[in-house]
Amino acid sequence: LLAGVVAGALAAMLTRRPIPLSPMDPCAACAALGGCPQAANVGVDIGAIGHEMSPHEQTAMATDQIPSPSAALGARGLPGQWWSPLTAPAAMGADPGDPTLRALLEEVAINGEVLVAVTNHALINPEGTYGMLKTWIDSVRQAGVSNFLVVAIDEDVAGTMKKMGVPCWYREPRAMADNSQDNHGISSQKFHMLREFLVLGYAVLLSDVDVVTLRNPFENLYRDVDIEGLSDGFDERSAYGWNDGVDDPSMGWSRFAQTMRIFVMNSGLFFAQPSSRTVALMDKITARLERAKEWDQAVYNEVMFFPSHGELRNPHVSTRVMDIDTFMNSKTLFKFARHNLRRMESLRPVMVHLNYHPDKWERMLAVVERFQNGNSKALDKFPDGSV
Repeated sequence: LLAGVVAGALAAMLTRRPIPLSPMDPCAACAALGGCPQAANVGVDIGAIGHEMSPHEQTAMATDQIPSPSAALGARGLPGQWWSPLTAPAAMGADPGDPTLRALLEEVAINGEVLVAVTNHALINPEGTYGMLKTWIDSVRQAGVSNFLVVAIDEDVAGTMKKMGVPCWYREPRAMADNSQDNHGISSQKFHMLREFLVLGYAVLLSDVDVVTLRNPFENLYRDVDIEGLSDGFDERSAYGWNDGVDDPSMGWSRFAQTMRIFVMNSGLFFAQPSSRTVALMDKITARLERAKEWDQAVYNEVMFFPSHGELRNPHVSTRVMDIDTFMNSKTLFKFARHNLRRMESLRPVMVHLNYHPDKWERMLAVVERFQNGNSKALDKFPDGSV
């Protein structure tokens, strides 16, 4: 009897085991991306969608039909395994990749990693001597980071970067539901642009321009997940999660239920490793932002965290929240940390995102003055929040 049970268990395990594809087999990557002719036969009824799908929607839906990343990629689909420039879809012919970006990354990236900001001309003057983007670049250089580049979405800022000697990739913006030139409109563009880095096999530390870099962030990453990102939480509970009870007295014996809560991860500062999962994440976000005018950060979190249900397929990215005193948001710094003298004595943030405050540039300059220039009074004039 025991032998029969063991044999049955082994048979079940073998039946469920995905058939691994060779890392050098082009169909391994393109099957995961939905970009292979074989992967196109997934039974998606385009007419049932109700509108003509964009390429990103088609790829996102094709990815939905794949049972799991591991089934398509074998060992490379397991959490903790990522592409490199030699094994990425572009290297194996499954995705054409952008040749200009590939050549630039071969010069700029270190260990297959690069710091990236996406911007237009509004955040710097034509000469490159004044503006928030100038402060972003100066802080990055001051922190000793050389593997960085700017994604320019207009020719003006591309020309300015050339004058400044800053590595730059010019990419025309895509038609999105929100085509405004404000923060949200620009932010909606970055996900399809990041996809181009990922399919080339490069890991990206995406930074909004309202981020100050104080130390080399690449020396402070864990690199054990697909997405490692800044939290909008301002203490350990809000950033790392808590159990929140719900009381419904009408249920009597079962009146109490539990919910899990966590503040969202910020879409303006995160490290993405190249894999079928992160490409699927970018495609699904882009598909939604092409269809409807939504806040990109809300979409980023919903696609990443809402579980699979019904026809919805989660991209199954693994996540890590960055340490709140190492990668800081501006609420953590200005409302809490700076009023705690003992905390400030030992505080050595790597990056500070001025996401909670509208007077971003002024506070960026103050953060530089406080942590790079050593002026202990530099933050004192600012209120905790906005006026």
